[in-house]
Formats: sequence, C-alpha cells, structure tokens
Amino acid sequence: MKKIAWLIDVDQSSFDRDVLERSSDVPVLVDFWAPWCAPCRTLGPILEKLVRETEGRFVLAKIDSDKNPELSREYGVRTIPSVKLFVDGEVEDEFAGALSEPAVRQFLDRAIPSPLDRLAQQAGILADQGAWGKAGEIFTQVLEQNPTHVLSLLGMIRVLLNSNRAADAHPYFARLPIKTAESTEGKLLRARIAFSGGRETENLEELQEKVAAAPGNLAARMALGHGLVKSDRHAEAMDQFLEVIRRDKNAQESAGRKALLQVFDLLGPTHPLVGEYRPKLSAILFS
Repeated sequence: MKKIAWLIDVDQSSFDRDVLERSSDVPVLVDFWAPWCAPCRTLGPILEKLVRETEGRFVLAKIDSDKNPELSREYGVRTIPSVKLFVDGEVEDEFAGALSEPAVRQFLDRAIPSPLDRLAQQAGILADQGAWGKAGEIFTQVLEQNPTHVLSLLGMIRVLLNSNRAADAHPYFARLPIKTAESTEGKLLRARIAFSGGRETENLEELQEKVAAAPGNLAARMALGHGLVKSDRHAEAMDQFLEVIRRDKNAQESAGRKALLQVFDLLGPTHPLVGEYRPKLSAILFS
C-alpha cells in the first residue's frame, strides 16, 4: 500500500508510536482487517476514501489482524472488520462490520468533530455563558465557510433571539434542513421566532378592552394572545387562541390553531399546560 500522511500500515512494533502516541495530536482510526475477509474489502476503500477527503481530520491506521494477533486480543477484536477510534491513547468509540459509506460518515461526524464543528461547539459554550456577541461572531465565521452548517444555524438563531433580533433569525431558520426544522429544538426555535417579533405589542389592557367590546374581532384576539405569550401568561393566551378557533369557520386552518400549536412547541410536550390544553383543542376540532 502506498503510504500517505494520513493513511498508514501499523503492526505490533509500531503501534505504540503510530497509534497511542500519535492519537494525542490527532484522532487515529484503527481498521482491524484481514486479506481473506470480504466485508473488509468492502469497508476498507470507504475508510480510505474518507481519510483522503478529510485530510488532517484523522489518521487511518490499517492493522492486519492475522499478522498481529496480540493486538487483536488486547483490544477485544472478535470479528472483522473492527474499527476503533483512539484519542489520547484510549479507545474513544468503535464499530464492527462493513458499514455503508453514509453510516461511516455519520460515525465520523459524531466521533470526530470537524474544525468547523469544533468552532461551532466553542461558540455554543460562549452562548451558554451569555456571551451572545462573541458567539455570534464565531457562528458567522463558520457559516461564511459552510452556509448550511446546521449546528451554527441553530446557534445563530439562538443568538439573534436572545439579542432581540427575531426578524433577523428568519433567514437562518429557512436554511435548516426539514428534519431539523421539524425536530423538537427546531419547533421550539420557530415558536420563539413567532412570538418574539413581527407584530407590535399593544398595551394588554387596551387589547382586552377591544376584545370585550367586540368578541368577534379575531385579529384583536390574536394580538392579545401574542401579547399574553410574550408576558409568559400562557394559559390566558391559549384561551384566546381557543376562542379564535371556536369562532373561525375554517377551524382546521385557523391562525388560532397554528398559534396554539406553537405555544405547545414553546412549552414542550411534557409541560402540564400542554397536557391540559391538547384535549380542549381536540374537543373543538372534532366535536
């Protein structure tokens, strides 16, 4: 095998230097294989392709298990191919069998963060500490290099929401993959965007007076509901949205229904109010 910087053959004599010691500087992915193993011949080219694509992200060390039985025994290799990720001299993660290329990519993404992933993780730590400005700078830096970096898109949305810039969060949310946008976190962020900006918040007392004077004024009820959500008066807000649904001839597509579901997303599926108001919504829709 032609050796390149990130693809090496390793045996018993070079294992300590090329795997254990080197893994202190860069993750080392060890592939235990054998020439007679058909699944190894399937997995090997995938690993070699990926190490070339991501030069510098990890080292791929190939170990012929037949020629190095001591290493196989020491690291509990019972089936081949067997792949083990070493970090700082220890096995950090592993898998066995000939995974598909997408599955191997998923393993690498989880086990070996890319440089952009590491930057985004640093920004996330800053955001958790309330350093929104610095976090936003780093998320922006990542997104300039990869406009679809999901972790940074999510982080940037959080930064903007916590900086009272909900309107600026819309374009970032629109770039999220559908699966992410429809995840629990995605729905929470979408709900926060919906209730953080857009309409000007009128005085709640004035809105309540408008609704009392004209109970059929659904626009006023919606405005009141939004204002109540912003004031963390969620039960009162949901009562307003329920009333909009009752009075809307097209209840299934009602703006009130959409807003109520967004409150559910905002509170989370285990919140007591969600458990209380879901049956109330069903009773209106299916009565």
